[in-house]
Amino acid sequence: MPAKNVLFMLSASVACFKACSVISGLVKEGCQVQTALTPRALQFIGPATLQGLTGRPVYADMFAPRQSGTEHISLSKWADITVLCPASADVINKMAAGVADDCVSTLFLAHDFAKPFLVVPAMNTHMFLHPATQASIEKLRSWGVQVLQPQTGHLACGDDGPGRMPEAPEVLRAIKELAE
Repeated sequence: MPAKNVLFMLSASVACFKACSVISGLVKEGCQVQTALTPRALQFIGPATLQGLTGRPVYADMFAPRQSGTEHISLSKWADITVLCPASADVINKMAAGVADDCVSTLFLAHDFAKPFLVVPAMNTHMFLHPATQASIEKLRSWGVQVLQPQTGHLACGDDGPGRMPEAPEVLRAIKELAE
């Protein structure tokens, strides 16, 4: 895989557990993976898991004492590719509106669009199909963001339909294709 520096961002979704398999696969491929999370994602996965998988500190609080406050700039420059997986409806809609109120949305605003950015939606069917979310996805695509189509199937909430995060091999394949 030509892209060795992967900025891997996670937003609040039960699919955070599936993202760990993607992160592990990237590390096995020899990538340096830096994770960044929304505050709500921390309700689904702990920093110790991500630090254990990547060997790097987790970026979740822009104003943590050890942070300089400009990591959103330096991490965006460092990354060869940026991945948002899982991507919640909340974060997708914030990104499309230009809202930057956490480290993930701020990293998006600092993104250099000469480099690939992949969004992997994972959410309830109604949230995915909501007109606001669909319009936001189209807006992100128009800016050059690649959006991986979610799978259709049984969701954690009990519903059936589109919104299920693709399995790790499919996400890894999409990352590799974009990184080449």
